[in-house]
Amino acid sequence: MLSKPKLDIQLNNGKMIKFAPEMVRSDLLALTKNQEVIHRAEMLILVQLSSYTVIKLHELQMIIYKTLDQLRYHKIASKYYNAELS
Repeated sequence: MLSKPKLDIQLNNGKMIKFAPEMVRSDLLALTKNQEVIHRAEMLILVQLSSYTVIKLHELQMIIYKTLDQLRYHKIASKYYNAELS
């Protein structure tokens, strides 16, 4: 299991919140119940986030979207885009 990243998210209004990996998992659970998809995407997203200490919300959302798309979960990526980025 990956260690919990020490990461702050800068919201669109400038406010900072602490990142929790459960945030990614809950977003993925809202899109699919397939545990393999959730696990694969979550691990890749967390690895990418490990190099950040602060990330803007939009950038985090783009990482989630691009990861889903790169894993060829195109329908799930599209659902995420429509829910979070459009």
